[in-house]
Amino acid sequence: MRHSKTTHDQRPRRALTIAAVLLGASAACAPQPSGDAARPNVIVILTDDQGYGDLSVHGNPILKTPNLDRLHGESVRLTDFHVAPVCTPTRGELMTGLYALRNKAGMVPAGRNLMRRDVRTMPEIFAANGYATGLFGKWHLGDTYPHRPLDRGFQNAVWHKGWGLASEIEYDNDYHYTRYIDQEEIRYSDRFCANLWFDKAMEWMGRQAAADQPFFTYLALNTPHYPFDAIPRDFALYGNAVADPLVAHFLALIHNIDENFARLDNWLEEEGLKDNTLLILMNDNGTANGETVFNAGMRGKKGSPYEGGHRAICFMRWPGGGLGEPRDIGYAAHVTDILPTLADLLGFDSADLPEFDGASLKQVLQASDASGPDRKIVVQYGGRIRPAKYAESSVIWNQWRLVGENELYDIGKDPGQRTDVADRHPEVVKAMQERYEQYWASIAASVEEVEPLIVRSDPDVFTDLTSNSWIEVDCDNRTRTAEACGPPRGGVWQIEVEQDGEYALALSRWPFHLERDLTVQGPPATIGGKAIAVGKALPIAAAQLSVNGAAPVSEQSAEGAASIDFKIQLKSGRNTLQGWFRDRSGRDLAGAYYGRIRAKR
Repeated sequence: MRHSKTTHDQRPRRALTIAAVLLGASAACAPQPSGDAARPNVIVILTDDQGYGDLSVHGNPILKTPNLDRLHGESVRLTDFHVAPVCTPTRGELMTGLYALRNKAGMVPAGRNLMRRDVRTMPEIFAANGYATGLFGKWHLGDTYPHRPLDRGFQNAVWHKGWGLASEIEYDNDYHYTRYIDQEEIRYSDRFCANLWFDKAMEWMGRQAAADQPFFTYLALNTPHYPFDAIPRDFALYGNAVADPLVAHFLALIHNIDENFARLDNWLEEEGLKDNTLLILMNDNGTANGETVFNAGMRGKKGSPYEGGHRAICFMRWPGGGLGEPRDIGYAAHVTDILPTLADLLGFDSADLPEFDGASLKQVLQASDASGPDRKIVVQYGGRIRPAKYAESSVIWNQWRLVGENELYDIGKDPGQRTDVADRHPEVVKAMQERYEQYWASIAASVEEVEPLIVRSDPDVFTDLTSNSWIEVDCDNRTRTAEACGPPRGGVWQIEVEQDGEYALALSRWPFHLERDLTVQGPPATIGGKAIAVGKALPIAAAQLSVNGAAPVSEQSAEGAASIDFKIQLKSGRNTLQGWFRDRSGRDLAGAYYGRIRAKR
């Protein structure tokens, strides 16, 4: 069944190579592959905020990554591979094969970080083709139904909420004592977070292998992302090598990833799985903290539309899969290509074909000269607040880079993008602008639309609301919420209510699992290995709530209360909520950073 026509967008083009998938069946009853060869396992490893230059094999003069370097030597390397400049858009593009502003997960905060519910995802496609599917680590595409990993195709998920262990929803979390979710159960571990994700992945893969069940594993790390809190023995390797201790922590976190990869690789070898496992290593955006040491000669870093913001690592290893000798492939490729490429390489059923922005790279991977169709790739995410035409964008065409609407760079001659040559090549600018205009026309009608948070009709199920989902307000980490970030009335939540009725809504300044007094200062945060007091006390005496923009209603706070409760009537369909706190004089203090809503019995 094809996607039905919606108001979201015009249809993206088909993948260049047919990479069809049959959906609608569970993994248990999906058709198994025919023939003598066992279907290969697939592992995708995605690191968080590591840049292209944050590997010793890419020339980093300080960082040592011997195990990832060895993977480089065993892999087909896409050397002109691109992702989004920030993490949520890359993750949505990987999961759907669709550009970020088309699948709607276009930004990290500001309420624009959820994939469309009608879009098929990578784990759904794998499950429909006979694979067990597992996520370990960072999801970052929704924390509540129907956007959790278990709702989007992962049969097994060991994960954390938010963008990381210092995000607004994971306020009391820590790299060294990790609060995580196993399926739907909250658990705690004294294992270092990245070690935990690798351990859990290997445990799960071992069970699948024992049952002769092919698996798709998404090992999505939350390191080396901020707050840069490495294991002390790893930090000791770099503490004297760089002046900035946060950079030393950043490099030490990559050292930990390198060691964990060695554990995984040894395990694959010992279990006899290595030859028939297709393994992909990627990073999600440009470096967040390594550019002062080494940036592979590129301009820009995380968040930038220049090459350093979006050019990424992509190593593909499949010893028994006929990818040929390890080598570099310079053909321009994009994270949206990964899903159609996997579907094509694995020979998924062709009865039904999703439509992708990405293209299968099978032809490129198998061609003796690594040639492929001429193409122009668009890199763009939603900007800090809302998507805008040409904002945060780059168009890639062979050696050319169109940054924004009018800047042109030839990275073959100018890899650092120092000289704008638009005036020398107007015909190239025009061709690349035409490609961008075509892309923008296909999403323009829906670019302002936001995927809402769903409020269930079941009174036993609550929906958590956080400041990360405030529309067009950037307030998504625990330090900023503790400091009372954002406007004094906070931001607006867009919700979609399943059924007319009365609902209970609690508003809080802190995540509900903390059960923390509304008025007190935030608990300490560990940054760079040090516990730092953050935030400020607020004299909260009352909360106000506006439903669908109506005049606000007010409720008073009890002394020592952790939340303030409201009862509201809601109609089914789209609604908006906005809650904030006041002092005794009626002065607005700060938005309600957390809400919890459920249907009344």
